[in-house]
Amino acid sequence: MDFFAKDYFEHRDHGARTNQDAFNIIRSGEKTFQDLTVKIEDLVEEGDLIAIRLTFNATHKGTFLGIEATNKNITWEAMEFFRIKNGIITESWGS
Repeated sequence: MDFFAKDYFEHRDHGARTNQDAFNIIRSGEKTFQDLTVKIEDLVEEGDLIAIRLTFNATHKGTFLGIEATNKNITWEAMEFFRIKNGIITESWGS
């Protein structure tokens, strides 16, 4: 939770609205995707914004966001923008 501001806000439908929400999503993902690997494809920083393109790979071992476990290896990409203030993430946008 130390990475997210107390009033952290994720700008997407059903996103985290507090640092506790963000922490809970991360913990849920760790339980579901125990063998998760993340590759940073691109990272760009300008002012207080960081843009990052990531590739994730894992085995789907548990229910996550309402989707039952498939026990299959899955790969997905994401693009995220993070606003950083005093070394802490205050808000994010992503897909």
